[in-house]
Amino acid sequence: MSLPSNITLIGMSGSGKSTLGKMLSEYLAYTFVDSDDLIEQGEKKLQEIIDTEGEDALLEKERAVLLSLGGEGNIFSPGGSCVFSWDAMEHLQKISLIVFIDVGFDALEKRFSYLDAGKRGIIGMKGRTFRQLYDLRHPLYLKYADVTICLDHHSIEQSFLILLDRIGQKK
Repeated sequence: MSLPSNITLIGMSGSGKSTLGKMLSEYLAYTFVDSDDLIEQGEKKLQEIIDTEGEDALLEKERAVLLSLGGEGNIFSPGGSCVFSWDAMEHLQKISLIVFIDVGFDALEKRFSYLDAGKRGIIGMKGRTFRQLYDLRHPLYLKYADVTICLDHHSIEQSFLILLDRIGQKK
């Protein structure tokens, strides 16, 4: 399998997108691009945007960043809410292989308890439990994914090897 020109990793907060994306970018000599970092350049932190401007404002900023992505040789790691912007997802489908890092709810909930969710800028948490947010997003990740990788009980090293295998780059 030839290498895709770009790869986009999607999934819930805490699924390992950034960690795996950085490992993959180093292995493939691609550039790692985290959309949250792009939003925060010269701006407020994600949670500050939600607190002062609202979730819709953050969604629009994320959408604009995702629609601006392009080029070749990139690993894109958008925020978990990327799937709420259908046009941004269609754009990512055109320019990249979309890989859903699927971590089951129980494993994510354990990871999530270690995350400071109130400071991470997670869209959709107001008025919802983490379970409800997971249930809302999971079918959307599946809808947009070209490849789905289930990584519930694997170490980060095992997860990386599974990712390489699924994109046709056996180590």
